[in-house]
Amino acid sequence: MISAVIGDFIGSVFENSNIRTNNLTQLIYPKSCITDESVMIAATCDALVNCLEFSDVYLKWGKRYPDVAWGWGTSFWIEQDNADYMHDSVGNLAASRAIPIGLLDLPLSYLLDLACDSARCSHNSQEGIDGAKAMVYTLFSVRNGKSIDQIYQYLFSEFSYLMNFYTVEQLRQSNEIDSSAINTVPVAIWIALNSKDWNDAIRLVIHCQGHGDTDSIMCMTSAIASVYHGKIDSDLEFETQKWLFKNAQDVLQIVQEFELQTEILGIPF
Repeated sequence: MISAVIGDFIGSVFENSNIRTNNLTQLIYPKSCITDESVMIAATCDALVNCLEFSDVYLKWGKRYPDVAWGWGTSFWIEQDNADYMHDSVGNLAASRAIPIGLLDLPLSYLLDLACDSARCSHNSQEGIDGAKAMVYTLFSVRNGKSIDQIYQYLFSEFSYLMNFYTVEQLRQSNEIDSSAINTVPVAIWIALNSKDWNDAIRLVIHCQGHGDTDSIMCMTSAIASVYHGKIDSDLEFETQKWLFKNAQDVLQIVQEFELQTEILGIPF
């Protein structure tokens, strides 16, 4: 679970930087920080661990961290200060904050329902909901031994994500640099599943998408790649946790509590 936050933390300084290389010797900088991705991932962990309504928890965490450069759609939703208000953002935040759901040991049909529930309050559009479901499906499928071809086939049949023809060079040259789910979620999945290891996945995001919504894509890619490859960089994990301990202890605490519940105790539904 911490891998998603690590990806967000690393990607924060590369967003719209137009730095596109896979030869960087340094990935964490003094300006590195978490963004809205990590805050809402923490919120999802909070909702799952404590059996709370997603909309209530997202609003609580959104108001707790007003200065993390929220996307316009989520920012507008938070400003309404009404957990019952529904917004139709097509952005990718619903997908990234659904990552904890994809790590639960529950039937896929139930996880996909949870993904929909987690998206609807602020991303009640087909594109936003599809992004959340695609992220949950991919994490579930990797954890349960599905092949890349099987994952691609499902994502195409259910969400029209056409990923068989992606290449590193095509993604590098792409001008689709917005934060919409349709233009970022498939890219994050493809990079994760076509990387050599976790570190390679992180560097591929910078190489291919350093001109776009890098923190969001790297957050999603990192989560999938950590499950797919089974190992993350311990030094980068330590640096991220050190920053969180100094600057966002509540994010670190709830993510660690979620990991404890899922790995040892089991989530209480």
